[in-house]
This record gives sequence, C-alpha cells and structure tokens, in this order.
Amino acid sequence: MIPCPGWGSRWHLPLAAVLLAAVPCCTSSTQLTELEAGLASLEQKIDALRSQASTRDDLNVVLRGVEELLESEVSARADVKEDLRQIITEVEALRTSTQEQRRALNASLDRIGQMNDELDLLQGQMERQETHLAELRELLEASRQTTPAESVEPKALYDAAYQSYLSGDYEQAAIGFESYLGTFPNGEDADSAQYWLGESYMERGRFRTAIEELGRVAERYPDSDKVASSMLRIGVAHIELGERDLANEMLLRVRQEYPDSDEAVLALQQLDNPADQL
Repeated sequence: MIPCPGWGSRWHLPLAAVLLAAVPCCTSSTQLTELEAGLASLEQKIDALRSQASTRDDLNVVLRGVEELLESEVSARADVKEDLRQIITEVEALRTSTQEQRRALNASLDRIGQMNDELDLLQGQMERQETHLAELRELLEASRQTTPAESVEPKALYDAAYQSYLSGDYEQAAIGFESYLGTFPNGEDADSAQYWLGESYMERGRFRTAIEELGRVAERYPDSDKVASSMLRIGVAHIELGERDLANEMLLRVRQEYPDSDEAVLALQQLDNPADQL
C-alpha cells in the first residue's frame, strides 16, 4: 500500500509523476498519453475528495482507492503486453512457414519450367523426324514415278532394305521394303519383303500396322514359307496389345495348320507362358 501522506507539502506533488514512476518503462508513447490523461482526471477527483475529507482516516480511504486503481491498471497492461508478445510470436511463426512454402513453390515452378523446356526439345526433335520421314516418302514416290522398273535391280533393292533392318534402322528398312513391293509386287523376294515389312513395324512398336502388313503375307503369298512365321508374329502383336483372345486364336491356328514347324513349338510356348514374348 502507498504510505499515507500528511497534509503537508508532500501531498501537493503531482499525482501523475508519482503514478507514472510505477508504470513499466516499455509502455508506448500512446499508452503514456492515455495514462497521463486518466491520472490527471483522477488527480482532480482526489483533490475534490481531499477538500471534503475532514480526517486522516478519510484521506486513507481515498489513497487505498488510488492504490487499488493503480494495481488494476498495471495488471491490465501486463496482460496486454503478454498477449501482444504471444501474437508477435505467432506472426513470426506464420511468416517463417509462409517463407518455406514460398521457397517450395518456387522450386516446383522451376522444375515445371525445366520440364516444359525438355518437352519443347522433344517435340522439336519429333517434328524434325517427321519432316525427314515425309521427305523420304516424297523421294520414294518421285522415284517410283520417274524411274523405270527395269532400271532397278530387284535383289539390290531388297538387300539394301534387309541390311537396314539388320542394322536396326527399322524406319529406313520399312521404306526400302515398301519400295521393293511397290516396284516388284510379284518379285522373287516379294513374300519375304512383305514379312520383313511387318517385322519393321513390330520393332518400332506399331503393332496395329504390323498386324496388317503381316496379314498380307498369307493373303498375297499363300504358298510362301513365311506364312507360319507371319501368323506367329501376328499372335505376338495381339499379346502386346493386350488382346489375349485374338492372340490365342492365331497361335492355335499355327499349331493346327503347321503342327510340325518350329513356329508351332514357339506358339505353344506363348500359349503356356503368356508373359513370354518372342
């Protein structure tokens, strides 16, 4: 409790100066201004009470009220200060989390940008390959129209296409076999050219086209020794496409129509082991 002053000169010290000395030094200027205004009002009320107080006991009552008011004010401001400190801590934590999320987002955006660049590069390569293939096909068509058939050596044309196949250039091999079949549809190697044309598409993963080309072996050259092989490979192409029923149907035909062939043995292996691929 604040000591009870007498009626002498100590009572006339400014009340604001006495009370402000008890307020924490970290109080903001705005809070000090508000406190000073409140204390000034309180001082006026105390002066009014003092003028009416006739005894020392009356003055003690007033001073106890002042002390309680001061303690309440200081406690309230301490609570506010603690709340502000907690809010600041939470804001700092939120700011840190936001910065981390921003860094993660920027990293993701950078990766997306890299993937877009890679996709553009791949697309450019595909476009160039398609352009090159179109040019080759145009040259092939032009050669078919301008070059007399008798000036082309069938065996040389077939061998060139077959060498392209053996070297792994399946696209060029397909162009060569198509050129041979377009020029010599009934040539000595036409059935083999038709078969290897289908195989060229198989090696490139174009199984639908491969099925069509391999099917022409039996259609156009029913007496060829490539018929059994073409049927076997059609069955394998259906397996690659996930068409097991169609694959089994073709593989069983190989077993039935060519029971003593190597292709029949391979067909049986495919029937017994669906996961195996030729």
